[in-house]
Amino acid sequence: MSTSFEGPPAGGESRRRYYEQGGSKWDIKSFLRIASTGFALPATILFAVAVAYTNQDFVNLSGNGDWSDGLALAPLVLALIYNPVVLFLHLISSRFRKIHPGIHIAGDFIIWGLCIPAIIFTIGGGMFMYWSTGIPNMDGVVDCGFWFNMWAPQCNAIAYTIGKIEIAGIVMLFVVFIAHLALFAISCVDAYKWKKAANMSNFSKKDFELQSNKDTERPSYEP
Repeated sequence: MSTSFEGPPAGGESRRRYYEQGGSKWDIKSFLRIASTGFALPATILFAVAVAYTNQDFVNLSGNGDWSDGLALAPLVLALIYNPVVLFLHLISSRFRKIHPGIHIAGDFIIWGLCIPAIIFTIGGGMFMYWSTGIPNMDGVVDCGFWFNMWAPQCNAIAYTIGKIEIAGIVMLFVVFIAHLALFAISCVDAYKWKKAANMSNFSKKDFELQSNKDTERPSYEP
């Protein structure tokens, strides 16, 4: 009489099974990455245009140019690089499933972390913060001067053009922020399940070794 035991799955295999069983999550993650990329591209163009117009028509007294709008380009460019790479690897390679979620935790954290100061400074330094209503004179005409009605639409139309561009870019930047914050949360859950799958695999190995030792120590006989 003989008894055979089948060995437990390897750690990599158990984690691979976890991803195969939870593969439907990739629909959500892929949608978020595609949405982030779709909003990051026009937002990058808008902020680049805003920086060019601002530096051309205005002088920053600190001498650093339009750095507030330029700051927004950092998370947007990172999102434009990182998301397509992740999606490409997911689509063409099954080995992508073996990548530890910690990599995505780091990548998405950097992107949404940079979005926070970018949103704050683009709002605080936005040209739309200077918008004001023109005050007409006795004849009903809005006189334009360096200190008087300087930011009125009749006297500084380019400031309103830049401000509208900035507002559109900030809205898209906020969408990118929300998308990567959600991806960060999902990756944290994935990392926990990854670790849990690895622990279960280690427990199965120990249980298998214990059962094998008991079977070896059991006396054999022939009836």
